[in-house]
Amino acid sequence: MAGLFGATSTSTPTTGDLKNDVQVKDPPEDGISDIAFSPQAEYLAASSWDGKVRIYEIDGQGNSMGKALFPHEGPVLSVTWSKVSF
Repeated sequence: MAGLFGATSTSTPTTGDLKNDVQVKDPPEDGISDIAFSPQAEYLAASSWDGKVRIYEIDGQGNSMGKALFPHEGPVLSVTWSKVSF
């Protein structure tokens, strides 16, 4: 199978130990384009092709809770946290 730029693709799906993974509640309705963990709190931001940015709080027991939803007019391709403290 041809990959990007005519190269042959040799990638295989990654599998591993998933016991520490967290499944978020109310995940994006389309593909996730980017994720970013907050450097100051237990928050995860996820941007998606469904045109929304979702903020989740992840507790120490691996539970998630939706905290915010920011709709946009088109797909959101990237997300990041500000490095400035207020």
